Amino acid sequence: MDERPWWRRHLRAIAAAGLALLVALGVGTLVAWHFASFVLVPDHSPWSEQVEIQAISPGRIELQRSDATERPGVYGLVWDGGHAVVGPVLNESDERVTRRLTDVRGFLVPGLDAGIDSNVYFGNPRETLDLPYRTVAVQSELGPMPAWEIPAASGIGASGAWVIVVHGINGDRQIGLRIGPTLHRAGFNSLLISYRDDLGAPDSPDGLHHQGQTEWRDLEAAVRYALRRGAKRLILDGYSMGGALIAQFMEHSSLAERIDGLILDAPALNWKAILEFNAERMGLPSFAALPVEWAIEARIDVDWDSLDVLQHTADFHLPILLFHGDDDQVVPIETSEEFADQLPHEVTYYAVPKAGHTQSWNVGPALYDRRLRRFLLQIAPKTQRARPLGSGSNE
Repeated sequence: MDERPWWRRHLRAIAAAGLALLVALGVGTLVAWHFASFVLVPDHSPWSEQVEIQAISPGRIELQRSDATERPGVYGLVWDGGHAVVGPVLNESDERVTRRLTDVRGFLVPGLDAGIDSNVYFGNPRETLDLPYRTVAVQSELGPMPAWEIPAASGIGASGAWVIVVHGINGDRQIGLRIGPTLHRAGFNSLLISYRDDLGAPDSPDGLHHQGQTEWRDLEAAVRYALRRGAKRLILDGYSMGGALIAQFMEHSSLAERIDGLILDAPALNWKAILEFNAERMGLPSFAALPVEWAIEARIDVDWDSLDVLQHTADFHLPILLFHGDDDQVVPIETSEEFADQLPHEVTYYAVPKAGHTQSWNVGPALYDRRLRRFLLQIAPKTQRARPLGSGSNE
């Protein structure tokens, strides 16, 4: 009989198990680090949903049927060297979707690598929408942050009403062009800003995103810019991570009391919930997000409680217009629903059917703009309210 201690008899098996555990931990660490990079590392490569162009005719485009191509509304179509606007669905079959095609810029033929984009308009405000504008530099602690300043329409009212538009992670200020005409006609100056790590803006000191925890200071610089330019009424408008910047601003900035209203579109109100939601979308349990959270903590100084807006709703006692698509596959709609439930007197909330991430405007531009105009009238000075904003339903 082998009288050696059990651990000596099974030393090879123990060593093999230990090695397997170390390998598993190593692989798990690398995987967590990889997914943390999606949140932390700036990436300005195209984020559009790839589509296959089947045929093109005057004013029409046929696309291979997919969730992206059959979704209602208006979208941008982008490809290397060009872009266009893809409008409502005109016809559908089992394999193809025919949509309206306008504003084609560049050479477009079947077979090109192309993508559907929530950003409908590409370029500056004048060349895309014939809106007057100027490019300005907002001075932040890291240096000048480029922005587009679009003035209020002539004769509609005082220029003391401003909207500052904040795009999402790895996005750009072009997303604000969708509502640019509505803001312009409503008598609001609009400032479409950039922030650290954007293209053309200074890098953050460590070259990483901080989920709004440092970027909000660039928003604060934009607020100071608007105040110096004579802003008397101020609205902040944030998409996705832009909502996180606004939340951090409202929690930490001494200028938060100068804000008269917020517009939030698919806002990132709870980063832990976002990580858990995306783990579940991958078929994993929600606790699978924990290693990614730890990897994020290892790379940046993160305050998860501060990044959960539901823990500091007292910072949001002002009028809020909130949109969230019920088909959002990036940011869970449940967080917006809970935010609206906790602030029933402040939040006007619209859950938008069939809208993906930040696509509430895309699926119904006219309805979105009517809701936006009605909210703006709550904030605008009385001199502006006297001037009608144009036709529209009571919705």
